[in-house]
Amino acid sequence: MGIYKNIDTDFAKRTLKIIEQYDKAKQPGPENFEVTLLVNCFVGLLILPHERRMNLIPDLGVDKLGTWSIDPAFINDWGAMKKGERKTLRQLVRRLRNSVAHFQIEAEGTEQDIERLKILRPKWI
Repeated sequence: MGIYKNIDTDFAKRTLKIIEQYDKAKQPGPENFEVTLLVNCFVGLLILPHERRMNLIPDLGVDKLGTWSIDPAFINDWGAMKKGERKTLRQLVRRLRNSVAHFQIEAEGTEQDIERLKILRPKWI
């Protein structure tokens, strides 16, 4: 694929390709690590764009998160909010980024399967 023409968008497109390639290549059995791949992709897709493209994330209110396929019911805790600060998509992305960057993630499930990931607030929030 060569050098990035526009690293900000090419990185996201290549990450999607990696996921598609993984889905095509995976074999049945215990050596599938799709949750680990998900976390790695999550790191790249939250942390890197946050540093250069945060201003492109709309400041949509919680009631509009459904337009981004985010169910607000899955957000149990926003952490402390500053006076006048609104709960928005941009705030959600920033807080997810902080949690992922500081590895505030717990896996839940059985000994055989990870059933879900729980993203926690960083301890200082």
